[in-house]
Amino acid sequence: MIKVENVVKHYYLGQRKVVALNGVSLQINEGQFIAVQGPSGSGKSTLLHLMGCLDVPTQGQVKILKKNTSELSDRKQSELRNKFLGFIFQSFNLIPVLSAFENIEYPLLLQGVSRSKRKDRVNRLLQDVGLEGHAKHYPDTMSGGQRQRVAIARALITQPRVVLADEPTANLDSVTGTEILDLMKIISLEKGTSFVFSTHDPKIIPYAEIVYTLKDGVLTT
Repeated sequence: MIKVENVVKHYYLGQRKVVALNGVSLQINEGQFIAVQGPSGSGKSTLLHLMGCLDVPTQGQVKILKKNTSELSDRKQSELRNKFLGFIFQSFNLIPVLSAFENIEYPLLLQGVSRSKRKDRVNRLLQDVGLEGHAKHYPDTMSGGQRQRVAIARALITQPRVVLADEPTANLDSVTGTEILDLMKIISLEKGTSFVFSTHDPKIIPYAEIVYTLKDGVLTT
C-alpha cells in the first residue's frame, strides 16, 4: 500500500546541509504492525511525514497505492491524507475547545459526512476505545491515556488503511502505554488496519511484526 524507494531527504540549517534520510527503502502491506526505532534526530519523524504526504523526498520515490506522491497536486495529497491515512501524535494534537466527541468527529466534518452517520461512527469508536462515558469531556479534564485514546479514535474515524503513529507512548506511563499498544494491536487484527510506529520505546518492539532501525538516516532491519 505504501512503498518507499531509495529515498533521500535533506534540508539546510543555515549553511549546513543535514541529511535526514539517506537511501531509505521499505514497504507497508495491509494489516501490518511495523516499528521504526532509533534515537531522537535519527530521521524517524521525517520518514513518517514523507509516508503521510506531509513532505516530499529530495530524491527517490514514496508511492501510495502505486501513485508517486511527489507528482500529486496539493489537493490530491490532501485527499490521500483524508481518506487513506490516519495520524497519531505524541503530543495528542487535540483541539482544546472541542469535546472528545467533537475532536473525533472533526475529520468527518471535513469530509462532509452527514450528521447521523457522524454520530453513529463516533459513538461506535468511543466504545471501541473504552471512552463511551467521556464523550462530553474536554482534553484538559482527561488523563494522558484518555487523550491518547481520543487521538486514536480520531485517527480511525475516517476508516484509514494505514495509521502513522509518531512516538505514541512517549507521554504515557508504562502501564497506560501498554494498554494503548494492546488496543492498537486489537484494532489492527480486527480491522486489517496497518500501523507504522516511530519510537524509541522498547515496549513497542514485541508488538511489531517487522522492526526497522533508523540511525544517521540509514534504515536497517
